[in-house]
Amino acid sequence: MAGRGRPLSPPTRSISCALILLSWKMVRQHPEISFAAVTTGATNLVADVNCRDPQDLGRYLTERIAEIPGITTLETAPVIRTIKRAGALLL
Repeated sequence: MAGRGRPLSPPTRSISCALILLSWKMVRQHPEISFAAVTTGATNLVADVNCRDPQDLGRYLTERIAEIPGITTLETAPVIRTIKRAGALLL
């Protein structure tokens, strides 16, 4: 079960090569993001998203992430327990 202010998933994204840096710059400006990095391999952007609950995560992915150019696929993995993290407390 997700707790208030805990990150629910570290999404990984696959992005068109021409738009990787633009997508990264846009994602890292979102207040929900506590970490974002460009990577190599099957996915080329990884980010930690802090959401209040699964519904908030769903809204974030379908409304905020969906509008970013270049993102062609999205994969999420819920975080069950967080020992330590960076980012603001969501109230």
